[in-house]
Amino acid sequence: MHTQENSLLPIREVARATGVNPVTLRAWERRYGLVKPHRTPKGHRLYAPEQLQQIQQILTWLERGVAISQVAALVREQVEPAPSLERASLWQHQSDALLFSLARFDNRQLAAQYRDLMGLYPAPLVCAQLLEPVLAELEQRPASQYGNQLEKQFLHSWLHSQMAARLAMQQEQAQGPRLLLANISGTSHEPRLDLLSLLFSDAGFRLLRLEACPPASELTLLHERRPLDAMLLVGSQRLDPTTLERDLPRLAGQVSCPLFAAGPIVQLHAGDLRDAGITLLSSSPALSFEQLQQALAGDAA
Repeated sequence: MHTQENSLLPIREVARATGVNPVTLRAWERRYGLVKPHRTPKGHRLYAPEQLQQIQQILTWLERGVAISQVAALVREQVEPAPSLERASLWQHQSDALLFSLARFDNRQLAAQYRDLMGLYPAPLVCAQLLEPVLAELEQRPASQYGNQLEKQFLHSWLHSQMAARLAMQQEQAQGPRLLLANISGTSHEPRLDLLSLLFSDAGFRLLRLEACPPASELTLLHERRPLDAMLLVGSQRLDPTTLERDLPRLAGQVSCPLFAAGPIVQLHAGDLRDAGITLLSSSPALSFEQLQQALAGDAA
């Protein structure tokens, strides 16, 4: 009995291990009867190893595009996710709905859809399967076509407002690694910075955000006054030669924490960034989030 009790994990530890935040775990339990935990005399949730396995099974179904309402029946029937299963239409439907709301500039409908999805699905899944594809589609549309630029700017503004509200609430309780997220593109707004902020804040990281980064050389001062566990430089535009050839190598040589780069700049300047001593992640925020977590976990081990 003592061994069994030692194997039970509180909800915060389960969230850290699986990437599914406590709000979503509670919603699965309350609305669909999934992953029912043990309870302490005071009502606190405790999860056994087999329940962590069930969470992983649920995530496999969700990654294949099956709606959580359908996953509940599949789990109860103990159906195993087939590797060859074709992606269901869930995320295509959500993408169509999001684009329709964008075309109508309907921020209330956008907020309602976003709120529902974030309550039922892990943030990395929503980011990878919905927000990133919609952002990419808008960026690929011809800028000269009437309305395209306005829809893209509306999406950027809406994303920023949603992330700001969520971060304000989450960061008060964050206890994880301290991470700097800095936009180094020179643009006034970088939507990938918002997506990365969503993912890392949801995972409990303590974030420092710079929407429009100062000269890279000044980031040394920030690290001296507020020691960081890592710096993540995010960008989608070409960097100027001075930043690439002088400021970034100098920054890498002066700070003790690891430096990472994410966004399209990792493809635009792969060789220069590596030469500067910066670890390249992905142009995808969801994949960059996973890669940086793995890198920090490896350093800690």
